[in-house]
Amino acid sequence: MAADKRDSVEDRNDTLSKADHMRGLERLQMQVSTITRPNAIMLRVTGTIQSQDTAAWAVPNVAVRLEVASPEGIRPTSRVYTIRRFDAASGTVVIDFVDHDGSSPAMDWLRAAQPGARIWLTGPRPHFLPAHLSGHRAVVLADDTAIPALEPILATWPAGAPGLLIVETADPAAFTALNIPAGVEARMIALQGAAGTTGALAAAFAAITDPQITLWAAGERAEMRTIRQHAQALGLPRDLIRVEGYWKHGVSSSEIDRARLAHYEKLRAAGGGLIDIDFAEETF
Repeated sequence: MAADKRDSVEDRNDTLSKADHMRGLERLQMQVSTITRPNAIMLRVTGTIQSQDTAAWAVPNVAVRLEVASPEGIRPTSRVYTIRRFDAASGTVVIDFVDHDGSSPAMDWLRAAQPGARIWLTGPRPHFLPAHLSGHRAVVLADDTAIPALEPILATWPAGAPGLLIVETADPAAFTALNIPAGVEARMIALQGAAGTTGALAAAFAAITDPQITLWAAGERAEMRTIRQHAQALGLPRDLIRVEGYWKHGVSSSEIDRARLAHYEKLRAAGGGLIDIDFAEETF
């Protein structure tokens, strides 16, 4: 399906361009250098940017919003992706896309893109990192969509810090390519069925009864909500629970973006701002 009004998120009040939302983000172009396939489920885009603040891009686990389609007369269609790797000296950016069958704005752009192509993006937006606390094991849970975030997280893992990594993936090669730090136990769950429907990550986490942990998890939104609830039942303090829903089974990213924008505009109307959004409590 080509991008159209069903994919666009109208921002009639230009809310997303205001300072409260931008908070130092840059809107700039990335020029594509190469597109490769590192494993069966990923397509990797390497490109270059010219940033005024390379230090912000070098922070681990940051995200960008790519304008994957720009239909005439409506707001560009955009999607959020994690920066897998950034090199400040060359301005090189590496972004991994989970390859999906069928047509979607992001997949349509990706399949048409060639070296030399340019795409607008906005970022970088810092995302959560695992909490490392003395006497606690850091538990990290990820589905395929969160694998790109794992490389910078694992690359900056504190030396010798204990951890448990559980990844549900359709491709063992994506798992074995991860550089697991010393002290981290790594487990792979082979995806059996449709992504986002198995509940396997939540089941694996439910088997953990030790409250001396911290939690970082990312993946399908309903499953992430279940994982968060178990963490709360274990009595984990709020600041040790870092869970984010990257996507929702059966719901487009545009629908989620519309709901988020409406929620954000209500907060602003009440005198609040971006800092007041509790992403952990989102129900849409």
